[in-house]
Amino acid sequence: MGGIDKVDERAAAAWLAIAAALLGLAGVLVVNRYRFDWALELADIPALPLMAGLVVAGIVFVALMPLLRATERSLAPPSRLLVAFIVAVGLFLRLMMFATEPALEDDQQRYLMEGALWANGISPYRVSPQDAKAADRGTLLGRIADQAGPVLERVNHPKLKTIYPPVAETAFALAYMIKPFSLTAWRFVLLVADCGTLAMLLLLLRDVGRPASWVALYWWNPLVIKEVFNSAHMEGVLALFVVATVFLAVRQRFLFASTALGLAVGVKIWPVLLAPLVLRPLFQRPKLLIGCAALIAAMCLLWAWPIVVGGLDERSGFVAYAQRWQANGALLPALRGLISNLPGMSVETASRAARLLLALTAGLVAILVAQRPIDGNNDLVQRAAVVTLVIALTSPAQFPWYMIWTLPFVVFAPRWGVVAMAVLLPIYYASFHFTAIDAYPVFRDRVVWAVWLPIWALLALETWREWQRQGVQLVGGHGTAGKENHAQ
Repeated sequence: MGGIDKVDERAAAAWLAIAAALLGLAGVLVVNRYRFDWALELADIPALPLMAGLVVAGIVFVALMPLLRATERSLAPPSRLLVAFIVAVGLFLRLMMFATEPALEDDQQRYLMEGALWANGISPYRVSPQDAKAADRGTLLGRIADQAGPVLERVNHPKLKTIYPPVAETAFALAYMIKPFSLTAWRFVLLVADCGTLAMLLLLLRDVGRPASWVALYWWNPLVIKEVFNSAHMEGVLALFVVATVFLAVRQRFLFASTALGLAVGVKIWPVLLAPLVLRPLFQRPKLLIGCAALIAAMCLLWAWPIVVGGLDERSGFVAYAQRWQANGALLPALRGLISNLPGMSVETASRAARLLLALTAGLVAILVAQRPIDGNNDLVQRAAVVTLVIALTSPAQFPWYMIWTLPFVVFAPRWGVVAMAVLLPIYYASFHFTAIDAYPVFRDRVVWAVWLPIWALLALETWREWQRQGVQLVGGHGTAGKENHAQ
């Protein structure tokens, strides 16, 4: 039992078993990395075995929930050796992914290409990968295209200009400066960012009075391992700035929190909806409130400038995303179907109305969550968990990696509906199987409900129970739910 000496033997054995299972499943992906080579036909790539392996990893991961509670009861605080074990296993899982091929994902090709453009002073808001392909080889753009080699050929939606704001482009450029067009260099950037996220989560857990061992719900999460370090999605950079925003707000460093929020918006636009929550504690400090709000607004305008100058035309990734992007979701199609049944409503108008309604819902929740005064550190973090979860659930596209927007906060708000995503969201990879057999509508219209209905049901049940519990606390005269949570 070597090192987890303060945990009872059964708990120690469970920790070791879960770690061994996750490491073993990661090893299977390493061993089979060549089966996901880009040159293979989609029909020859084992999409269903990949999905099955990820679902199994999710089931193993879910066992952490009761184990963490048992460990918390038997060990308070957890031994440093247990926390070190958690950190070491999670780090090794990430490093193992460096030896894999991105399984059924290719977004990293665009990151590598756009990082090269940004590092060389060429705006990806003006130039698309298709433009680079057609560029004269005597120009700088043409030379970059030659240097890119197969990366340029593999960029998805090559006619579209970028969809990523300038801070994301800077992260891509950093990888280029480490080593041009290197997936390993990009993964290294993601690893540094994720280690920063881990450090802040550990500090936040201490600030809110939760055991440090709960960080395993993020650090061992198979969704994070697969989507950030195998698929190399840029959500790893986004998580760093989102968690930094909440961490600094908890520490009441509001100017720095506003700066971190501005940087998060520079990675993806949606974190702007955290602004009401970050600014809420400043309502009694109008000068600082105005200063922080102005800082966030100025940074947003700074990021918007190159996007607008580059042209919001039909080739803009931002326009395409706002108008058309959707995948792996059930909420948007269901809402669109309901609206399209209204008299005189076309499918196109219904689609726009559904997207607008979802955006307004996320915005309204962000405002309502920030309405009451914040009652302590735990209250602030819990509200951030709600906002990020609602944003992820109302996104028109609901790829597995989009849930990383909210996964760091599961360590503070361990809802079964969020933890279960590790089991259910990998079903997304079955879509590639259905595409290969020319039956994608089966996945889109039927299978996707098997992903989301259980998640919605679990979240609804937990929300109802939480409301009941809060109502009992209020009727019983024990103070507000916020105070109760903070005391815990």
